[in-house]
Amino acid sequence: MDWTGRIDGHEEDVLRIHQVIRVKSFEELLNVDINERKACFVSFNSDEGIRRNNGRTGAAEGWKHLKLALSNYPIFDNTLKLYDLKEPVDVISGNLEEAQKKLAYIITELKKRNFFVVCLGGGHDIAYGTHNGILNYAKTKEKNPKIGIINFDAHFDMREYKEKGANSGSMFLQIAEDREKDGLHFDYNVIGIQRFANTKRLFDTARKFGVNYFLARDIEKVNELNINPILHRNDYIHLSICTDVFHVTTAPGVSAPQSFGIWPSQANRLLNIIAETDKDLTLEVAEISPRFDYDDRTSRLAANFIYQIILRHFKVEI
Repeated sequence: MDWTGRIDGHEEDVLRIHQVIRVKSFEELLNVDINERKACFVSFNSDEGIRRNNGRTGAAEGWKHLKLALSNYPIFDNTLKLYDLKEPVDVISGNLEEAQKKLAYIITELKKRNFFVVCLGGGHDIAYGTHNGILNYAKTKEKNPKIGIINFDAHFDMREYKEKGANSGSMFLQIAEDREKDGLHFDYNVIGIQRFANTKRLFDTARKFGVNYFLARDIEKVNELNINPILHRNDYIHLSICTDVFHVTTAPGVSAPQSFGIWPSQANRLLNIIAETDKDLTLEVAEISPRFDYDDRTSRLAANFIYQIILRHFKVEI
């Protein structure tokens, strides 16, 4: 997909993302200067996990609308280079598992080359690929890496999957079972849980695996003291934003809209703290379904968060 947008000129102080972003093949990205300050967008073209989970499909087009929403944002630091993986990771013939493996491989290799990786979904099944990419990279440095997952989500996404197959509601149970099997660190934290959008079994599963969660109704109780310990006890942070966590009026274009979702301003305060961490951070955004979106409202909201997180992580002054 081409990045397009408004052009106010070609001087450095009027440039926008679509004018400077470098769209490259995977092989070309592997040859980029490892010492650059840089971020790379990786797109995941998938509705398969949502289909398997009996959700409202449409998120496969989400990454395209995210790029359109990001295109017009202004450039504040020309030393921070922005890249885009030319080809999205596709789910071919319904083979979600193979696409997740491919995504994981791409993330691992990009992180080896010092990219700040931003994954654009697609369904939230993107998270299994993202996490394994982080894990495989981290294991090149230590045997039992400490990876903290911070997921803004209305759901635990810890559904049973062995009968119907992996899906957009099972990823974090898969990760938990993988880590338990391998005897590795598992630190999962969910912000924005809806009490009535999760069964008792899901709450019990979360407790079984020691999941730290905050209900959407208690979002104001989540302050810096709640977030900072997660950052301090981990060396790698997997930040996942499922757009169904937000109130339906601000994020209508999702698979499962929430009448009592959290407000963007509530999430913004916490995301800023996470973005400014000096730990190894990887970001993903999922579940934007453009066919249900009014005026691209959900894409615009998510794009704002994405760009703000990038700038804060690289300490760009505005």
